[in-house]
Amino acid sequence: MHKLHITLLFCLWVFSLAAQTAGTKTYAYQNGSWYNGTDFTSATWYVVNGTFTKKTPVKVDSTIDLAGRFVVPPMADAYSASLTDPTNGPSMPKNYMDEGIFYIQAIGNTQAGYKAIADKVNRPTAPDAVFSNGAITCTLGYPFVLYEGPANGIYTPQMMGQRYDQIKLQNKMLGDGYWFIDNKTSLEANWPKIMAQKPGLINIYLLDAATNGGKEGKGLTPEVAKLVVKKAKKAGLPVYAHVETADDIRLALKLGVTGITNIPGNTWDGKGDAAKYTLTDEDLKKLAKKKTVVIPQFSQAQQTTGVPAAITARQAELLKRLFDNGVNVAIGSNDPQRSIRGELNYWFQLGKLNYNTTLKILCETTPRAVFPKRKIGRIEEGYEASFLVLNDNPLNNILKLRAISFKVKNGVVLK
Repeated sequence: MHKLHITLLFCLWVFSLAAQTAGTKTYAYQNGSWYNGTDFTSATWYVVNGTFTKKTPVKVDSTIDLAGRFVVPPMADAYSASLTDPTNGPSMPKNYMDEGIFYIQAIGNTQAGYKAIADKVNRPTAPDAVFSNGAITCTLGYPFVLYEGPANGIYTPQMMGQRYDQIKLQNKMLGDGYWFIDNKTSLEANWPKIMAQKPGLINIYLLDAATNGGKEGKGLTPEVAKLVVKKAKKAGLPVYAHVETADDIRLALKLGVTGITNIPGNTWDGKGDAAKYTLTDEDLKKLAKKKTVVIPQFSQAQQTTGVPAAITARQAELLKRLFDNGVNVAIGSNDPQRSIRGELNYWFQLGKLNYNTTLKILCETTPRAVFPKRKIGRIEEGYEASFLVLNDNPLNNILKLRAISFKVKNGVVLK
């Protein structure tokens, strides 16, 4: 083993022991290549009381030689479905941390899912997470069947379809995984109950809202969606909308939602009218101007049988257009078994991926979308000293983000 590598490992071991017993000590990180939002620059950064500073402290307790390694902020998942999944949830905090993902937004979780994971997150050695605690839709609107099916022992999509008439008579998960809101009266009656579950964000469904809002299997009407967004803003909560069509995006922009949880046509099979799912340049400019968070979820296309080459080409073009127009893209998995790794792999496979923009999305814009009020996602004066030390430059290959030498969270080296 190389002498320099042995020295670094020994320093990290000593530093980790010291940091976990004395979090108030100060540290100097020398000879690192630090991500500045565009590229990497050589610098020395100090960590004082868990935050970054370039000002030399009066006393430095330990000095760590990074030996030219590359330093980036931790990653985030803006749409986690695995964290609160009954089967995979308990193991996911460790998996997320192992992959360098420190910040998670769980959308559409149940109370049981939240309670099963609550004591395993938002801890010094675990990811920080925020939960929506359910989704808001119309009576018998999507995604109620996804909650009622399993609650009644029906798990596969095929069985849910076959026994739908039975499922829709059940309401075991009403007021838990989902809420039925059809008008101002039902909103006023249920809003105190929604707030009692202390959501970190509000998740609404707009599924061809202008034409089919309020109908079975769809989502909110534009009128009800407007009332919900108004309530959420008054409560100081961000609103993320699940959409189906390009017109839903336009409605969401008018409503002033915080973010879009998927891109129209992300599971489209290529049949029918493409215009229904096509965003114009003007749409993208408006999204960028309003800084609306967009979580594409392109990998959801894999749910269809055999994604046609024409569809992946369309996705690749749209991803490039999102990047080129400066849309506030965030990455989210919506995968009950995995983190963002599957979505990132899918972006990579689409080809011609802009690594600079992708790295910024992974390490800067997505963390700041999940926790917009915190000083995270950047290596700057006064920001939280959480970072990943990489063996290789991810701007040469974005998948090099997986080659993590070690991790630091709020100034403490993680084992």
